[in-house]
Amino acid sequence: MAASAQEPGFFVGLDTSVGIAQGSSSTKNGGGFGGGGVVENIKFGTTTGIGVHAGYKFDHHLSGFLSYQHVQGDIDWDARFPQFAQTTNFSGTATSNAILVNVAYDWLPSDTTTIRATAGVGATFNKLSGVTERFEGTFVSDVEDHTETSPIAQIGASIQHYVTPKTALGLNATVSYTGGFKTGATRSGNLGRTEINPYEIDSVWRASLGVSLQTRF
Repeated sequence: MAASAQEPGFFVGLDTSVGIAQGSSSTKNGGGFGGGGVVENIKFGTTTGIGVHAGYKFDHHLSGFLSYQHVQGDIDWDARFPQFAQTTNFSGTATSNAILVNVAYDWLPSDTTTIRATAGVGATFNKLSGVTERFEGTFVSDVEDHTETSPIAQIGASIQHYVTPKTALGLNATVSYTGGFKTGATRSGNLGRTEINPYEIDSVWRASLGVSLQTRF
């Protein structure tokens, strides 16, 4: 029997991705001893992601689905302290666990191929972990982990090809706004455990390319 991309029904899938990220910061009073740290030079490493999705295709063109995404990558930034004329560096891991409600519209160039546009919104739990502070390469402190809840919005495009009547392989591209990240309010280091004004990374955007495997019922 020939595979067809046009039949309505339930579907589930597995997604993987790699991508890039960028963000900004409004923090101008971070750090200990009264703060004063200005966040600069934010850098994200390559992100990797894995996720799952499940939904229903209502007709030849329209689908709705829920998705879960786990995305992780390195992060690095500087904190400049004008009052001390010095700068410290921070590095750690930025992780997002997101749940989205999505809609999709399909174009069908053939019975076995689908071109899909998607849009989704939801919530993401953004965690900064393993953050270490250094001054000129010398260890200063480990900063407390923290998870921040933020809204997420995402658009995407994909092409799927059905290799069997029930199973499709896909190539996907997405762009998402994932809100912000924030450190904890304490650090542990050369001076013991002390309180700090948290550092925040705002307005994080991600762009990703990935592959997917989808099965329908």
